[in-house]
Amino acid sequence: MNPGKTLAFHSYKGGTGKTTLITNLAAYFAKNGKKVCLLDFDLYAPTLTIYFRKTPRFFLNNLLSGEAEISDVLVDLSPELGLEGKFFIGFSNPGKEDVRDIEIKHEIKWQLAAIRRFLSAKKKLFEEYQIDYLFLDTSPGIRYWSINTLATADILLLIMKDNDVDIEGTKKMITDIYDTLTDFGSKYFIVLNKVPGASPKNEYKFEEDEKNFQEDLERSFGAKIVGSIPCFCDIQFSRHEFLFAIEQPEHPFSKKMVTLAERVEGLTLV
Repeated sequence: MNPGKTLAFHSYKGGTGKTTLITNLAAYFAKNGKKVCLLDFDLYAPTLTIYFRKTPRFFLNNLLSGEAEISDVLVDLSPELGLEGKFFIGFSNPGKEDVRDIEIKHEIKWQLAAIRRFLSAKKKLFEEYQIDYLFLDTSPGIRYWSINTLATADILLLIMKDNDVDIEGTKKMITDIYDTLTDFGSKYFIVLNKVPGASPKNEYKFEEDEKNFQEDLERSFGAKIVGSIPCFCDIQFSRHEFLFAIEQPEHPFSKKMVTLAERVEGLTLV
């Protein structure tokens, strides 16, 4: 059996750049020959259909409701993007009916049945599709569906900005969710995103201050920081920022993705 990894990206709140990081990291792995699957499990506010400008015939919602198989849902973007490996994506339906149903109709019984269907699909992805990496984009905050999704992952990457709201919220999630999930074999790590940059005059001081800040965070959270991504305004305020790691490999953000990919690849499950 292919010993692939399942990585869930999560955050305390929206606006951390979680989806930008997960799409670029997944595409980077596929560019370099890996078999990758990215599933948009941010069912409350799905965005990958907009990001990739795709409208598939079947959505992940159909899989979770028992109306489709994983083979119906997957869209292979590797030929279109010219990638060496495979890049499968499962999109969630951004339509208001499906988003509203999650809040109103999908009670615990539905969610338990949905997670069983996903676990069956996950098994197929690793055994039949021979996926190396399964990436799960999740809804921010403490939501029942997000917790269920996190529980299916081997590695949890918690995306956060270095401000007081994110720091305190992240600490609460670690206590309320992540420490419990480690009892079931999951491991969690921190990725700092949109970190303020240094001015040329104070670059050394910034690097020292940032290093000390990260060391303090690691001690406080009891988790290792595996990535620190500066804030790039040309990405954050782009009208349609799209796969910089593929389209602009020389961009500083893309080089940060290379470093993050190397660290993620080195993460062990034991």
